[in-house]
Amino acid sequence: MDAEQQLAALLNDLPGHHEARFWRDLKDAAGLYRIRSTMASAVQEAQNGDFDPLAAFVLDVFNREDQLKDITKVLATHLGTTVRARAWISDAIAAADRFSRAHAVNPLEDLAEKW
Repeated sequence: MDAEQQLAALLNDLPGHHEARFWRDLKDAAGLYRIRSTMASAVQEAQNGDFDPLAAFVLDVFNREDQLKDITKVLATHLGTTVRARAWISDAIAAADRFSRAHAVNPLEDLAEKW
């Protein structure tokens, strides 16, 4: 499974747009202003073939070390356990990161410039 499909599958585990309470709680836990509309826009972009906004969304929302405990708590209420929530977060960040690295303009050129 490629990074795009894995990312979509992981995000499909979350509640849909209509479950405002989950998204409001996640927004509060992550300390973000807009989350549900950002997710909706990212999904639309992904449907059009651009997964960058979806990967950026995952990294912006879930890769927050200082709010990880609160984010995990919100996810655990939906996924069932804290362990599953932590695993989900790790998997989602890894998939988003893999996607971001795989779609870098020219990672070898970037590396060559560093060395």
